[in-house]
Amino acid sequence: MKLEFEEACKILKGLLGFRADLIITSGLHKGSYVSALEEFGDNLIGVAHPTRKGRFLPVSRNAELSFKIDSPNGVYQATAAVVRSALNENIPLLWLKLLSPLEKVQRRMYVRVPTSIKASAFFLSADELPEPDELSEKPSQEIVLPPKEWFSVRISDISLGGIGISIKQDIAHYCLEGGRYLLLMKISDTTLFIVGKIVKILIKREGAVEIGFAYEGFPVFIEKIMMSYIRQQELMARG
Repeated sequence: MKLEFEEACKILKGLLGFRADLIITSGLHKGSYVSALEEFGDNLIGVAHPTRKGRFLPVSRNAELSFKIDSPNGVYQATAAVVRSALNENIPLLWLKLLSPLEKVQRRMYVRVPTSIKASAFFLSADELPEPDELSEKPSQEIVLPPKEWFSVRISDISLGGIGISIKQDIAHYCLEGGRYLLLMKISDTTLFIVGKIVKILIKREGAVEIGFAYEGFPVFIEKIMMSYIRQQELMARG
């Protein structure tokens, strides 16, 4: 359901303080950044300025990004452009102008369904890791990066926001929380390459490690393939 801009503003004004996700799909700072809805002014939306490794994210004027906010009434999303940064405010802000009507997305699109898909992963970088002195009481402890080679994983559940991954415990050292990875998987006879980061590592049972993997974003054609697969899995689960 697409909403007119004035109606969109009325909805968003009722969501001040709610978490917002800013998704940049291209360029040097491609990724998903956590923010919050803070202010409104001159037909602009003010969100908490995103950070990266404890520093304000450099964002160019007119840069386009996806804006998404999860509210009790549903998930709203739109395309927005950066107008300006206001870093000297009590709450540093990034001012955005909506480029598309606010769209209400059905929550079922983000439902997580169980699956079992063989896949491969490759460690890319550790740009989002905290500094070494934040990882341990020992400031001198170094971060040990995973090997730069493909390793096998199994997709245990999937949604449009991320996936659950299961790997053998003896290769758990390949997985680094906060690290960026390239994931190679096949859905509906289509090979997909997806970039994202590990957000959680949990040893769930003996001999296996469960991992939470969040996407950085992907093209529309991949989203459609995933939506179709998720719906198919839902129907199969219902019998």
